[in-house]
Amino acid sequence: MNICFCTLAIHPAYRRRALLLCADATTAPWIVLTDEPDDFASLSVRAIRHVPTGPMAVDYLARLPRTGEGRGAAAYHDKRFALLAALQDFDTAIYIDADSRITALPPLGDFPSGRLSVLPVVRKTIAEHLETCGSWRLPAFKELARQLTGDVDILRTARWCHETLIAVTRDGRESRFFEAWSFAADFLQTRGVYSGEGGVIGLAAASAGWSVDYDALTSLDASIQHEGGGPKEA
Repeated sequence: MNICFCTLAIHPAYRRRALLLCADATTAPWIVLTDEPDDFASLSVRAIRHVPTGPMAVDYLARLPRTGEGRGAAAYHDKRFALLAALQDFDTAIYIDADSRITALPPLGDFPSGRLSVLPVVRKTIAEHLETCGSWRLPAFKELARQLTGDVDILRTARWCHETLIAVTRDGRESRFFEAWSFAADFLQTRGVYSGEGGVIGLAAASAGWSVDYDALTSLDASIQHEGGGPKEA
């Protein structure tokens, strides 16, 4: 199985971080979606020019409602385009947030097809997570579930997926996964919901008939330090 890493690096703060991240694992193939591909000319990565379709960090900092503190984390749905680009030539795409560092790249085994691999940070269904975190979003997610699957009860089985490290493996159903993610991103953003990315990803996986795997990324996660802390200014 061949594997490609990918990330999203829009605006200077994230380009600087992505340069460090890619330099941490120079033996691996990388795809970087960025607004300035020339910034990555010194590295053996494929840098693809990308014009954001959704809000980036500067938008959250300047004009959108605040995230965090019970309101949900800022959603960056454009990362799906990085995964799609990596899957064009590779069986498995591993998305890593740009504000991450890899201390030592471990051997990577096979990733299970028919499953979405995520970290076990949140091990709840979408409904369970929304009951305690950003419950104001529940009506929008109910309508989204109805639109995507015709069944609101899917929120009680579909998993909330932590979004900082994700692996997608091709099995023929990935097109449905990305179509559902795209629909859900547009659906929520037009309703003023700019968080809940983990729920969107979980609903998209359920729409594709995928289960969620919490084990395949654990060895890689042990070698990753994620900065986090919300949108970056510098």
